Amino acid sequence: MPDLQLLLDIFLTFVRLGLTGFGGTNLAEMERLLVGQWGWIDARTFANGFALGQLMPGPNLLAVTHYGLVIAGAWGAAAATVGFYGPTAVLSAAAALLWKRHSAHPWSLTFRDALLPFGGGVMLAGVLVLGQTSLHSWAAAALAALAFVILRRTRLNSALVVVGAAVLGALIGL
Repeated sequence: MPDLQLLLDIFLTFVRLGLTGFGGTNLAEMERLLVGQWGWIDARTFANGFALGQLMPGPNLLAVTHYGLVIAGAWGAAAATVGFYGPTAVLSAAAALLWKRHSAHPWSLTFRDALLPFGGGVMLAGVLVLGQTSLHSWAAAALAALAFVILRRTRLNSALVVVGAAVLGALIGL
């Protein structure tokens, strides 16, 4: 079993990340903490974990389990996963009940509309972090742009686009 202090640090770090992120919108902060502040993983492991999480069914940030596993084995994976999803699930259930009760009030629509630009900005920060750690050549940038165009203009399943991009990337030596 890994060091209990390390497991507590992992748990508390992922509690904070889980409570401050919305659907993967806190990738920049996650990268800052895991790679920069704590030095638990490197930028490539971060990007690879995120890509792996996108291929898995379920929430788009299943990468947190991978990060915990890399940091401290199975116990680290458990600490990261429970820390990230546990408190958030409880708060989400409470917020859903409150929203259902108060959704007819005019302030609720104003509040929702105010959150939209915030969410867009935080998602853009995540895209920039992934771009900095993943796009190291013109070929990689072109492949990312091609995947974006395919996803934007077609109704093709995103998992197929990711797998196709991975195969094409392997074929051209990325």
